[in-house]
Amino acid sequence: MRARRDAAIRLLRTALVATIVIPLAILCWGTWVTYNNAFAHADEQLSATMDVLAEQANTVFESVALTFTSVDTLVGAMSDDQISASAQALHSKLHELEVATQAVNAIRVLDKDGHVLVSSQVVPAPKDQDLSDRDYFKAQVANDAGTFIGSVLVPRVSESSYFGVSRRRPLQNGQFSGVVVVSVVPPVFTDFFSRLARDTGGNYVLLKGNGDILARYPPSPSGVDRVSPQGGFMHILAESPAGGITTSRQTVDGVDRRVGVRKLGVAGLYASAGIELRKIYADWLWTLSAHLIFGVPATILLFVLVLLTARRTQAFYAEAERRELAEQALRQSQKMEAVGQLTGGVAHDFNNLLTIIIGNLSIAKRGVVEARAERALNNALTGAERAAQLTQRLLAFSRQQPLNPRAVDVNRLMVNVSDILTRSLGENVELETISGAGLWSVEADVSELESALLNLALNARDAMPNGGKLTIESSNSYLDDEYCRQHAGLSPGQYVLVAVTDNGMGMSAETIEKAFEPFFTTKEAGKGTGLGLSQVYGFIKQSGGHVKIYSEPGEGTSVKLYLPRHDGEHVDVPAEIPAASERGRGETILIVEDDDGVREYAAEILRDLNYQVLEARDSESALKLLDAEKNFDLLLTDVVLPGKNGRELATEVVRRRPGLKVIFMTGYSRNAIVHHGRLDRGTELIPKPLTEAVLARRIRYVLDGPRAQN
Repeated sequence: MRARRDAAIRLLRTALVATIVIPLAILCWGTWVTYNNAFAHADEQLSATMDVLAEQANTVFESVALTFTSVDTLVGAMSDDQISASAQALHSKLHELEVATQAVNAIRVLDKDGHVLVSSQVVPAPKDQDLSDRDYFKAQVANDAGTFIGSVLVPRVSESSYFGVSRRRPLQNGQFSGVVVVSVVPPVFTDFFSRLARDTGGNYVLLKGNGDILARYPPSPSGVDRVSPQGGFMHILAESPAGGITTSRQTVDGVDRRVGVRKLGVAGLYASAGIELRKIYADWLWTLSAHLIFGVPATILLFVLVLLTARRTQAFYAEAERRELAEQALRQSQKMEAVGQLTGGVAHDFNNLLTIIIGNLSIAKRGVVEARAERALNNALTGAERAAQLTQRLLAFSRQQPLNPRAVDVNRLMVNVSDILTRSLGENVELETISGAGLWSVEADVSELESALLNLALNARDAMPNGGKLTIESSNSYLDDEYCRQHAGLSPGQYVLVAVTDNGMGMSAETIEKAFEPFFTTKEAGKGTGLGLSQVYGFIKQSGGHVKIYSEPGEGTSVKLYLPRHDGEHVDVPAEIPAASERGRGETILIVEDDDGVREYAAEILRDLNYQVLEARDSESALKLLDAEKNFDLLLTDVVLPGKNGRELATEVVRRRPGLKVIFMTGYSRNAIVHHGRLDRGTELIPKPLTEAVLARRIRYVLDGPRAQN
């Protein structure tokens, strides 16, 4: 049996390697090589084309530079009056230069006010023609711009577009005296581009560094004369001012191209050549198809062989796969179980330590009269309380805090919490609450939902240092299948949406991605722990909901909380109301706590509150007191105990003494009184670290409440 199995495995592996791995590897390699070769060939073609473009453009502008040299020789340092007096002779010379230089369309000499003194086209020059608004003139007025190349312009007396190339005339008495302008028409370049395109079928552009197009072939659609700042040209210049090659969608005509850019010898000018991506892909696919013609039949033949082999071993591999998946699930479960136990153990022990620290600091404050010592104790107490909050938030993020969910009217909760939010936000922040009509109820832990809203409000306040407006709005919402497919762990259905929106600084996309990570914060050191949003995230997820951030820098932030609709009957459970007095009336309380420091602190507090106290360090000791007929009115027990845990102890005690009231204490409850992240119905819980106020209020509330039903 084993020999046949091994033979089948070897056969299957051989077939898999022969029919899948090798053909796919060859196909992938061939595809990659031909793809790279296609683009490499395109890049070589672009580079060669840009050499030609650069040579032609440099030749044109060299002839323009020679024209300037000749004009300087003719005009020199002549004054405006001398030029006007010699207009006829100068016109003839300039006209000869224009005719001799094919790239030049016109040559003009302008005075300091932008009026034409002499022109190669007409004589006398029109005195009323004012060119002071042209870019080639304005660029030279304040400072010497050297050889300045302007944008394409439409002349006022003819229909042919041109761009002006200007240089300053020599200064007169140290003052600006005007410019010499050489007009160049785009067809000088586009005619050359069109001839080049017949051979290569490319796209060619002469343009300035600021994106202004001087010449283009094919012509720009709809008269577009400037490339977009987000286009490939600007992207290349941002990477390398000397030019380069990239792939982009050209904003001028919306065509995807492989684009090359080359800086010319003329200041501020660039030549660009482009090849359409569809042409590159067509060449690549044509080359690839030759390989496929031979490879596909062979692959099909080998695939049939694999199929036959797979049928022989189908049952075996199905079972092997099931076992592998089961083993992987078990390993993952064990890993998460270990992480949960580690987190819970740390939280339990740390909260016990904090109970001792906070409790004894509170007791120590009672006997302190010196102001300095009192400040020191207050600072220590504040630090310990912050550590307790940190532990609570870590449990919230890991979704291991015990929740006590009940049906909640979100609109009513928003009204109740608005007073607290108003005081917390300060006078500079305006708070507005908008309650949705016909709002569904949700099932959630009220205190945690209030804490989530407070966390979001405080974050919004910090994002509005100069004041602003905070809006909390509720509404019914439906998350469809498409949205839920994009967000793992979310089920489609009806939700109640609570949106917390501010008009503060906003967040970038990078910040939003990390916003829910523990200890991530954009605040200054000491201004926050980075666990506020993590706590909100953990609570909403543990409640079966969803949280989403929408924000843009400078536009504010909206955090949307989605809680599942509660379909059950709405039961309005009143919040805990403190008794008229939180002191005891001589009742007896049995404290069961394995940590001596925590037990001694709780016992001392309860005695100070006029209670009789019995102590036990474990379940066995507590049951011995029960066997000894010790009477007590309430059992106050830790959840995590050696031997029987707190839940098991409470069950046994109540079985023997029906109606006895029980309160649990815990820093981390695990699964004793919490299931699926929710506190068992009817369970009274005091979270650690214990404080005198909470302990007194809860015990009095439970003792004064109705008799437990068993």
